[in-house]
Amino acid sequence: MLAAAEGDLGTADVADQDSTHDGKTLACALAAARTGRGDLRTKATSALSSAIGSDADARWLAIGRNLGAYVIAAEVLGIHSGPIYEWLAGFLTKTLRDNKTDEQVPVGNWSSGSNASAQVGFVTAVLSVYTRDFARLATFWDGYRRYCGDRMSPVKETSNSDAWQFIPSDPVGIQDEGAVKQGCRLDGAIGNDMSRGGDDVCSPAWTKYPWIGLEGAVPAALVFARAGYPAWDVAEEAIRRAHDYLWFLRQTTGNPDWFDGLRSNECVYLVNRAYGTKFPCSLPVSGGRTFGFSDWTHAPGGAALRRPERRQS
Repeated sequence: MLAAAEGDLGTADVADQDSTHDGKTLACALAAARTGRGDLRTKATSALSSAIGSDADARWLAIGRNLGAYVIAAEVLGIHSGPIYEWLAGFLTKTLRDNKTDEQVPVGNWSSGSNASAQVGFVTAVLSVYTRDFARLATFWDGYRRYCGDRMSPVKETSNSDAWQFIPSDPVGIQDEGAVKQGCRLDGAIGNDMSRGGDDVCSPAWTKYPWIGLEGAVPAALVFARAGYPAWDVAEEAIRRAHDYLWFLRQTTGNPDWFDGLRSNECVYLVNRAYGTKFPCSLPVSGGRTFGFSDWTHAPGGAALRRPERRQS
């Protein structure tokens, strides 16, 4: 983390969905907060300032991948007013290009069970906490619940494929505990993302997209849990079951790409900490697509993964 903080952060480009500037800025902010070094604080603040306006003509997909780390960096640095704060907070009311079309749409509330929706879900959750808009956070909590498979949520989602939905008429992101289809396991499958490899639920073709979805859902779970919601437990531990499904595919297909311990290790580390699981996880954790350095921020004895649960009305 310190190496990333002290190195070249590159150029901010929020509209580029593959930008790494956000993760390096987060490393810089975390290192500044831990060491008290003024040079790193100045560097991180300047990096945040340089990102303002680089979101021109961005799609929500790029915002979902790039903005969360900037928000956490600003929170760590205690920036709660001024141009950086106003720029970040403005995304809660922005209208930007849809992920698949050029249609201009407002920010979504987990509108599908797809990876892009989950990543934007992380951003909206962390922005709600950052701006102290807890009423808005409660609304996004309903979207997260639906993604995890809680059909009591008032939020509805769209589906890419009936084949990957346990109940096609009532789609969710992560399929139900114990769900079976055509005699084959569906429990824990992220339906929309698995469908990117085809509709054969018994012999699914490898696809990277479930991991991309978890790169949004896992940090979102952390944000909600820290705000007092039972995010790790909702829908019979849906986040754990989603990881277990990918591990199941590795075991049954013999293809290590389904769960190699390298991809999304920032997510796997948090899941192991949250549930006491022992999924393979390469350490140390570096910067990921949406956040990173979780083995440093949430090492045993470090920051809490959850807070006492708030009363549900």
